[in-house]
Amino acid sequence: MSQSDLARIYLAIEGAILSGKLKPRERLIETELAAELRVNRSLIRRAISELAAKGLVDVVPQKGARVIDIPEEEVEDAYRVRMNLELLAADLVVQRINRASLMSIKQLQEEYVGAVARRAFGEMILKNEEFHRAIYAASENRLLCELLEKVRNVTFPLRYAAYFIPGRAEQSIRDHAEMIEALEKRDLAALRRVFETSVSFPRDTYLSRKQAEDKPAAQGDDEASGEMAGLHPAGTSSPAIVGPLTDDQ
Repeated sequence: MSQSDLARIYLAIEGAILSGKLKPRERLIETELAAELRVNRSLIRRAISELAAKGLVDVVPQKGARVIDIPEEEVEDAYRVRMNLELLAADLVVQRINRASLMSIKQLQEEYVGAVARRAFGEMILKNEEFHRAIYAASENRLLCELLEKVRNVTFPLRYAAYFIPGRAEQSIRDHAEMIEALEKRDLAALRRVFETSVSFPRDTYLSRKQAEDKPAAQGDDEASGEMAGLHPAGTSSPAIVGPLTDDQ
């Protein structure tokens, strides 16, 4: 297998994680992944190692690998780092974005809107990731993009959970539109404002849920907490990741 084969395996597993086919805390069984992708275990192991380096997978000695799930005590620290990186990206993007980058971002927004309209959940998440990566790429700062990728991956479980909140996808469409408008006008204040709101939402939702769970149970609370608990399914079986590895995948 070539380096390109490894890259395709990496992208297949990454896509399964980001689309929710492989859920937070779910174990990655090398034999199952190898059989599903029709490759040897050594390539699966290498792909998992790269995913761990990018922050999407947690590898525990003697226990194996699982999809990342951010510890409660690290949520605030992770989001503090992410917020600062996002705002730095906003500063650079407003200065450096060009017409080609803006057109690419607009195209991804159209594709995201289409995925939301079709209720294509997995595609919706992946298009959202592509949209934000395209904005970061317009900063023309490779190191910043890599750091943002890592910290976004670390906080992905909270963002994944937020997708289950009614109306969240539609709100993200409006957030994207505001980002595009700010980029067109090179309006740094507006871009920073929508970045702050968008980034904070999953964190604030998570912390609100934790506060509700910590309160003494009262009649009627069970229904609300049950609804929120459903945002983070971890014990369900996952559909197939991809078909067998072929040259045209």
